[in-house]
Amino acid sequence: MEIIKLAYPLEAEQQFPAPVVLAMGFFDGVHLGHQNVINRAKEIALERQLPLAILTYDHHPALVYQKLTGDAARYLTLYDAKYQLFKRLGVDYVYEVNYDYDFQAQAPQTFVDNFIVRMGATVVVAGFDHTYGTKDAAMANLGEYSHHRFTVETVPALLLDEKKVSSTRVRRNLSDGHLETVRRLLGRSFEINGTVVHGLARGRTLGFPTANVQYDDLQRMPPLGVYIVLMQINHQWYPGMASIGKNVTFGDQNPVTLEVNLLDFQRNLYGKRVQVQFLKKTRDEVKYQGEAALIDQLNRDEQETRNFFQSMEA
Repeated sequence: MEIIKLAYPLEAEQQFPAPVVLAMGFFDGVHLGHQNVINRAKEIALERQLPLAILTYDHHPALVYQKLTGDAARYLTLYDAKYQLFKRLGVDYVYEVNYDYDFQAQAPQTFVDNFIVRMGATVVVAGFDHTYGTKDAAMANLGEYSHHRFTVETVPALLLDEKKVSSTRVRRNLSDGHLETVRRLLGRSFEINGTVVHGLARGRTLGFPTANVQYDDLQRMPPLGVYIVLMQINHQWYPGMASIGKNVTFGDQNPVTLEVNLLDFQRNLYGKRVQVQFLKKTRDEVKYQGEAALIDQLNRDEQETRNFFQSMEA
């Protein structure tokens, strides 16, 4: 899969592999609704024996319209992870556009002529609520701007439990810790990437050594609490329990960390790039009165984690 970075206005000498079937969208999360759009575009590409391309953006379009802070500025999937998902779905080209004010201010016809047509699109596929050019240009009108140079396929909303599958719905359920619903919306467990770094080593003194996973601040995370997880190390997955929290038993001013205790695992992981897959939230973060009470709870957490994985094997 080739990634081509673009900015408005396109340079006159910019070349594209033409023709292509073009899917459009930001695709944060690459949830089942997004996959439905990309898979439909892939079907058409296979029928026409053409490459599949995606037109997407280098950051959330809302950055141009408003100030984003906290979770609003974070992403369900960072770019490396998102593009790996695109690759698995059979995408051949990713056209990543720098979404700035000038790009979003284009008239719809200008966007169609300068981007879609120049990209060699023979068919354009997007979700029914996708917008382009000026942010209120709707898919229902895209055919009017094509002037018969390409055809348009609009993919309807995908419903789960009679409600639309959307990035907003995934974010809401993730923030609420409803990981099973998140898994159903994504079609996979929620996952983040990070690097194991040195922490304060409190887990070791408690008898529960942890891998302190440093992750990108732009990564949207589940809420504070304790989780059952899988962690991938060198392409192998290991079961464990994780805490996203501030270690409040040891003070009220600690930063938020992600610490993973792997079951029956002793290796040194400092510096390892790892993936953490969140399977279930088991409880909220609690401030305990001393180490003994915390250790008792950690023992209960470990037993619940072991029971969870044993039930999966049964």
